[in-house]
Amino acid sequence: MLYDVAIIGGGPSGAAAAEILARAGHSTILIERNLANVKPCGGAIPLGLIEEFDIPDELVEKKLTRMSVRSPKGETIFMHMPNGYVGMVRRERFDRYLREKAQKAGAEVVEALVKKIERSVDRFTLQLFNKEGEALPPVEASYVIGADGANSKTADELGFPPNDLKVIAMQQRFHYCDELKPYEELVEIWFDGEVSPDFYGWIFPKTDHIAIGTGTEEHRNDIKQLQHRFVEKIGIAEKPYLNEAAKIPMKPRRSFTQERAILVGDAAGLVTPANGEGIFFAMRSGKLGAEAMIERIRNNTPLSSYEKKFRKLYSPIFFGLQVLQSVYYKSDRLRESFVAICRDKDVQGITFDSYLYKKMVPAPWSVQMKIMAKNIYHLAKGS
Repeated sequence: MLYDVAIIGGGPSGAAAAEILARAGHSTILIERNLANVKPCGGAIPLGLIEEFDIPDELVEKKLTRMSVRSPKGETIFMHMPNGYVGMVRRERFDRYLREKAQKAGAEVVEALVKKIERSVDRFTLQLFNKEGEALPPVEASYVIGADGANSKTADELGFPPNDLKVIAMQQRFHYCDELKPYEELVEIWFDGEVSPDFYGWIFPKTDHIAIGTGTEEHRNDIKQLQHRFVEKIGIAEKPYLNEAAKIPMKPRRSFTQERAILVGDAAGLVTPANGEGIFFAMRSGKLGAEAMIERIRNNTPLSSYEKKFRKLYSPIFFGLQVLQSVYYKSDRLRESFVAICRDKDVQGITFDSYLYKKMVPAPWSVQMKIMAKNIYHLAKGS
């Protein structure tokens, strides 16, 4: 059978794309190498994503309105989100729900590893293998969507520009204990060089456990030592019941569209700098990519329209967060300054309003000038 679209990767980006394509009546196959896989992920999603994709309440384990940021010296700034919340999901449940939704819409879901992609004039041929390493019947498709993560095999096979800037993240799950009681309804972010010299550490509560993790640029530091130090500084005596690790791309690829193939989510490098947020941009890119694919199939519209639209919508956010990371993540003195700026109520308001719906929210001119002056002061102090 010749499918209209083959999607490689069954995470949020691939599943979102599969559902939209299937609902539009296009034959779609979603290929995931391990349907039982648990993606190491904090699992924080903004209100805008929950509303846009109709995420049911039972998947959102926590709706958190309180968060705090902690400096290297231990100063903690507590903040409250008055107009929304951070939703906490468990990736194994969340991803499974999205795949089942795509399946109900008409997409075929297959567990297999794609080892090779051959391209001809009008189609792609995918060589598949099962868990035991046995060859499966090949799949043919007119178009391909690569949704297979930071180390995308699809991107390599089809010759997309490389993405060499990655963070290695490690996360551990802990059952609730006395030391973790304060975090039951609180998200906490640590800006601390002992925890992460170039990223940050996080404490994310779920229904029956706490997810604690940190990240650092690949090949730069020992992630296990950083995670051990983080847990040590929190003061947890209990042992984790699950260890997880994954690579996170920190920069969009120079291009993530071709004539008959696109990349979405982590495969395209669509994770924001500074905060490493990926689920929102994975699902948005999956949706935008699927819509562009439908236009390509029906009206021969170039797939490059997907990339242009994504960049137009979100490049300001990526640029702003890249500047923030490059300026404030260089040293603990600068991290102290960054946490100090977070005391400002206007900074908190702009941050939360922008986070909820991933839009750059303009502040009044007087507020902008005040924030700029505080930035200059704290940068000078931190330097």
